[in-house]
Amino acid sequence: YASGYLFATEDGAAHEAAHAWAEVWIEGLGWIGFDPANRSCPDDRYVRLGSGLDARDAAPIRGIAQGAGRETLDVTVAVGQGQQ
Repeated sequence: YASGYLFATEDGAAHEAAHAWAEVWIEGLGWIGFDPANRSCPDDRYVRLGSGLDARDAAPIRGIAQGAGRETLDVTVAVGQGQQ
């Protein structure tokens, strides 16, 4: 299980949410990724943040809420392409 972001879909449309895909080790080839949601294999458009055996194991951040109270969460993600 790999988690991260997808810079853009295959048709070039911006992808605005976290994304996940599967990977398997194949002897002689190495790690091979599979993205069933987009019917493709991960390429340079994919940004990996975490990997593990499942979604919890691959979560890029985790936390524990303690005590009573109210909370809200507001997240904005911008993935851009840089020059090397």
